[in-house]
Amino acid sequence: MSEKEFKSYRFNSESEPSDEMLDHLMEKAAKEVKESNESTNRAFFENLRKLSQKRKAEWKEMDY
Repeated sequence: MSEKEFKSYRFNSESEPSDEMLDHLMEKAAKEVKESNESTNRAFFENLRKLSQKRKAEWKEMDY
């Protein structure tokens, strides 16, 4: 199935998508979810590193 055919298909109650169309849709969805998860993961751990560095600096400044 070409990308053009895939993009022109519209889900509706009158016609069932082919297995090929569903496979294509699921592959695209999985790819988008994977990319989104990776981006979210990177942002989360970057934020965690920044907060950790900030807290370490605060602890070093405290005089016990």
